[in-house]
Amino acid sequence: MERGALPKRTLVLWQIRVVMLTLILVLLCIRYNSVLPVLNVAAAVIGVIGVLVAVLYLPIFFKGYEILFKNEAIIINYGVFIKFSHIMPYTRLIYAQSFSTPLASIFGVTAVSLKAARSRVIIPEIKILDAKYIIDSLTGEVDYEEDF
Repeated sequence: MERGALPKRTLVLWQIRVVMLTLILVLLCIRYNSVLPVLNVAAAVIGVIGVLVAVLYLPIFFKGYEILFKNEAIIINYGVFIKFSHIMPYTRLIYAQSFSTPLASIFGVTAVSLKAARSRVIIPEIKILDAKYIIDSLTGEVDYEEDF
């Protein structure tokens, strides 16, 4: 496993999360607009921003997300407007764990958290088999051949 990207189901999962959050905020604004009439405008703005994030921003973000395994280190590159790069050497790693929400479990994906001294990196939802491969490769227990 040299290089990896996030699966398409992760993008769909995050789009569902953004739409759900947007819907909740818009409904709250509509519910309480009798108390503060400006909430009608806030509901419209929140709705437009939520749709733009789900339709435009998230696909670009996920397309640029990259996980590399080189020279005894995990390199994670991501970002749209500002590019970030996290380098986590295997020797500095304290622990790695995977975690999943109920919605992520339905999609068959799990997130991976990597902890080192004074730093932490979270890899968004990836396939469960890939997460197992990452954790096993960090502990030196890899004995099967699977592509990322």
